[in-house]
Amino acid sequence: MFIPLISAQAAAPKGSVKGLVKYVPNSKKPWRYSRYYVADARKGWLAECVVALEGVPSVGKDSSRKAVTHVMDQKNYQFIPETMAIRAGDRVKFTNSDDALHNVMTSSELASFNIKVGKGREYFHRFPKAGNIIKPARLGCVYHGAMRAWIYVFDHEHFVVTGKNGRFDFTNVPPGKYELIAVHPAGRFRSSQSIEIGNRPSGDLVIELSPKSDNKN
Repeated sequence: MFIPLISAQAAAPKGSVKGLVKYVPNSKKPWRYSRYYVADARKGWLAECVVALEGVPSVGKDSSRKAVTHVMDQKNYQFIPETMAIRAGDRVKFTNSDDALHNVMTSSELASFNIKVGKGREYFHRFPKAGNIIKPARLGCVYHGAMRAWIYVFDHEHFVVTGKNGRFDFTNVPPGKYELIAVHPAGRFRSSQSIEIGNRPSGDLVIELSPKSDNKN
């Protein structure tokens, strides 16, 4: 892990980094779920990928921020959104829009619960501990084994879950050296690269993710 080379004293200029995540097919290892996350196969923009900076200094963390409540629904026998990224201390409200009885369960370092959620019902859970991009909470439904979701909990603000355009954009970053990490939990893809952020905007970075032969997806 890199520690940014900045002074703890004040008001150093802030930097930024932006770019996009692309899915690169592997003919020897087809990804059967790619159609759910890659809207345009020619462009390869990858949705629901978690991108984060590791090595964010304490000056980038705000202990005074107000906690936020996020919503994860169960609809059409899917968790929506399937991948969520939040700050430590935030809550998640789990809801059920299906006629069927659902369940939300997880057992991890971040959380452990097993709750029935009937139609129109809701369950709130607070996530006080951060696992950052390394240790997410993986969720499932005991009644419907194909349902799955992931919640990433961060102790800083420099993270994003990509949309259909695969883009990420971090601003107001203290200049220094970081690890830029991208993870796609549904594909078990991961990329990591060292970057240095200055006080001037940099050009777009492109992160390419591809199935490896030992991936089981």
